[in-house]
Amino acid sequence: MRHRHPLPELPFDLGTIVLSPGIISLLPHAPDMRAYLDRVLEWHAATDFGIISRSTRFDNVLAALLGAGKLTSRYLVPRTICPEQSGVIITTHLDISTTTIRFAGEIE
Repeated sequence: MRHRHPLPELPFDLGTIVLSPGIISLLPHAPDMRAYLDRVLEWHAATDFGIISRSTRFDNVLAALLGAGKLTSRYLVPRTICPEQSGVIITTHLDISTTTIRFAGEIE
């Protein structure tokens, strides 16, 4: 079980959700991927940023408090859902009100 780091309430707006080309191309072939992405997006919005470094966690909290910058989350993708990919990265750009979901191997 993953250790959770409770954070103070840090409400932020996800804005427009943008899926990477890799995610879009996989969705028709991996039926459980959509539910998985919904779940990790909920975690991200609830400030459970997944597997990130302390410095990234600090940057996320600072960005949320200031309402500017970006918030980054990383989550492992279960092999039962997508054996080809190891993880997804979710990035919310507060300045432009967008949230991007991509595989760890893709460039934003």
